[in-house]
Amino acid sequence: MNIEQAQLQWPDLQFINWCSSQYGINRGIYNTIDAWLYEYGILELKERRKVMILFLQQAGQRDGDKFGKGGLARNLEQFITISERVGT
Repeated sequence: MNIEQAQLQWPDLQFINWCSSQYGINRGIYNTIDAWLYEYGILELKERRKVMILFLQQAGQRDGDKFGKGGLARNLEQFITISERVGT
């Protein structure tokens, strides 16, 4: 998926709604991912949204339940670890 620069600059509600329609996440999951990435150190909003989209694309490639109890943080940690190894 080509991430348009305009999408990264949308107001929060519009971007959240787009993520919901593309990846089937609700606002709570969105907020948790956004907060986790911010706490991790990705402070710039556009960069955080790019990383979030990459994470959601990767998560969407798996079968079954995407996260489950405690799975979201674990999946974010794995995603970041793998991304750092490959230099993404």
